[in-house]
Amino acid sequence: MKISVFGLGYVGIISAACLAEQGYKVLGIEVNKDKIEQVNNGISPIVEPYVGEIVKKVTLNKNLIATDNIKETILGTDISLICVGTPS
Repeated sequence: MKISVFGLGYVGIISAACLAEQGYKVLGIEVNKDKIEQVNNGISPIVEPYVGEIVKKVTLNKNLIATDNIKETILGTDISLICVGTPS
């Protein structure tokens, strides 16, 4: 199963990394180009125990890829998770 995760902040990157660690192919959609580059280089955009190690592992095995291509990602995945900030 291929999964897309919208937003690679605290909720999104943890969700994406853990799903990828379980063997799912995950595409993370992010608008921030710096975060996309970080994730694709195996660097977690947040600091949480173990998350950095997991992100590094799942990007090396290509189970997690970050992108800003929304249309291609939606069409190429089976399910999407929305993990973006809620306006207050």
